[in-house]
Amino acid sequence: MSPTDRASPPGVPADAGCELPEAPAPLSLPDGPDRWRAFREPLPQAPLWNPPGRKRVGLQAGHWLVEESPPELGRLQPGAVGGGKQEWEVNLDLAQRAKLLLEEAGVEVDLLPSTIPVRYRANAFVAIHADGDPAGAARGFKVARPGFSSIPDVDDQLVAALNAAYGTATALPRDDEHISLRMRFYYAFNSRRYCHAVAPGVPQVIVEAGYLTSAADRALLFGDPVSVARGIANGVLAFLAALPPPPSSSGPARG
Repeated sequence: MSPTDRASPPGVPADAGCELPEAPAPLSLPDGPDRWRAFREPLPQAPLWNPPGRKRVGLQAGHWLVEESPPELGRLQPGAVGGGKQEWEVNLDLAQRAKLLLEEAGVEVDLLPSTIPVRYRANAFVAIHADGDPAGAARGFKVARPGFSSIPDVDDQLVAALNAAYGTATALPRDDEHISLRMRFYYAFNSRRYCHAVAPGVPQVIVEAGYLTSAADRALLFGDPVSVARGIANGVLAFLAALPPPPSSSGPARG
């Protein structure tokens, strides 16, 4: 059994079938700026995925097992390097620690690699990454939600909860000015283009936990990963606590 299979929640196998539209509007346009601009159009509004039962959270360790990505994700890269560590190593360590904290609080957690299950569903999805700056000057953390979110108000609440909790736990400065298009249009958010993506209606964010190229940030990421993981877990717990009551048990079953 592969790590991707182990990460798949009940009822959502990693190799579940997926049919994208035969010619999504962006793909039907000629190559050029208009084609890629169309990908940034908001997805249709979707209902919040919030079924009855225990809360479930997906924590993705960015770049982990990227070499096992399917063809549709063949352009994924290994990630940043700093302090003698590959980014995936740091991301995986933080995700594992946050997973334990969330499970202690009664939350079900899926530890996910680069390739997430097809149309993944959970009460929240958090992609955990660490950044790199070739100049070595930048530092701090940042949190972003999909630029084409189907539930922008809810995603904004998840961003706010993580900004508050992570900042308190780590005392790292916020680095919002460097939130990039790669963050806002992260591949795992893009259910319009990829099968292995988070389903619409699922609250989703990406967290850049700090810079591997900053000695000050590495002192925290390497030297005190417990505080980093606690910031992530506390932010997720605050968000889950503020969710509206789920529909009755007669509503849709978990996917």
